[in-house]
Amino acid sequence: MGQRINIQYSVDIDELDGEVRRLMEEAYTRYSSLQKVCNNGRGPVLSNETLENIDHFRLEMAGIDHQLNDIMNIISGYLHYKAQESVARQVPEQNSNPLRGNELEGKLEDFKALMDASENEVSNQGK
Repeated sequence: MGQRINIQYSVDIDELDGEVRRLMEEAYTRYSSLQKVCNNGRGPVLSNETLENIDHFRLEMAGIDHQLNDIMNIISGYLHYKAQESVARQVPEQNSNPLRGNELEGKLEDFKALMDASENEVSNQGK
């Protein structure tokens, strides 16, 4: 197997499902073709042919593994994108309440007043 490089390209989001399916079918086809290599071992096992078949099998399995990893990364990236999109839709809804900021300020002022009262009570008890 040759050297691997990472490339990046974009597809329309509506085409992503088909593209991932195509990659998965290709990986499955590659895997299925390896059955021929396994079934071809009917002759002498300790031979150059068996050694070559095993080498081919291992290299092809490594290639399939890389391809499956690429598919996992694509799906993971898509799911991350959808999660971000969902969060982005929820954030404006939360910030659309104009009283929310005032509520927080009010609670902070109440907390400060409570802390001041507690400090005064403690200092008065010490006298």
